[in-house]
Amino acid sequence: PSKTLTYAYHGTAAPMENRPARNTTHDFADFIESKGAAINSVAGAFFGGNSRMAKDRFHWMFPPDKDERVASKLEWIQSVSPGLGSFGLQKFLQTRERGALIVNADYRPSKSPNEPAFDWLTYPELQKTMDRTLQESVAFYDPSALVVVFVFLPSKSGNSLAIWRRKIAVPSSVRLAYQAQITQAIDSLHRDYSVYVDEIPPPKSEASSPPKKRKWWKLW
Repeated sequence: PSKTLTYAYHGTAAPMENRPARNTTHDFADFIESKGAAINSVAGAFFGGNSRMAKDRFHWMFPPDKDERVASKLEWIQSVSPGLGSFGLQKFLQTRERGALIVNADYRPSKSPNEPAFDWLTYPELQKTMDRTLQESVAFYDPSALVVVFVFLPSKSGNSLAIWRRKIAVPSSVRLAYQAQITQAIDSLHRDYSVYVDEIPPPKSEASSPPKKRKWWKLW
C-alpha cells in the first residue's frame, strides 16, 4: 500500500473518550467549533486548490473501522446524537441556509483534544468542492428533521481525503420549541439547488470501453 493510504488507515492518536458533550440537556448543546482551522490545513483537497478533480480528492468507499481516529469520532457522534441534532438545527437557523457539520478526524482542538471540533459549511460553500455526493447530500435533506455530518481524514500529503457521511435526527422536542423560527428559515430557502461538478461523463453512445477498476491502494 502507498504511504498516504497507510497513514490514513493507521492513526496514532489516542482513542476518543465516549463522554457526552457539554450541556446536552439544553435545547442547543455546546460543541467545540474549529472556526475553519480544521479545514484550512486541507483547503486544497477540499476546494480543489491543488487543481485535482473531485474524484481524485474525495474518496467515499473506505471502511471507517480501519482507523481509530475515524471510528472513535463516528462512535462519539452517535453517542451524542440528540445534542448534535439540536446543534445542527441551531446552525441552520443562524445561517438560514442548508449546510452540514464537518469534522476533520485528524484535528485535535488544543483546549479539549478528546472531542471533535465542528465546522458548519453552507450549501454555497459545499458547491466549491465540486463533489457531487457532498452537494446532493445537503441539497435535498429536510433541515427541520435531520442534520448531515461529514467526517473526513486527510492523506499525509493533504492532497486528498477519505470521507464518511452520517445523518442525525433533530429531537422532536426541539423541533416543536422552534417551529416558528424553522418555518421562517425554510420559507427563505432557495428553491433550486444547482450541483457543480468539474467533469461531465460522456453520453453512453460516445463512451468507449468501460473504465478499469482502480486498485484500492492506488487511490491516493
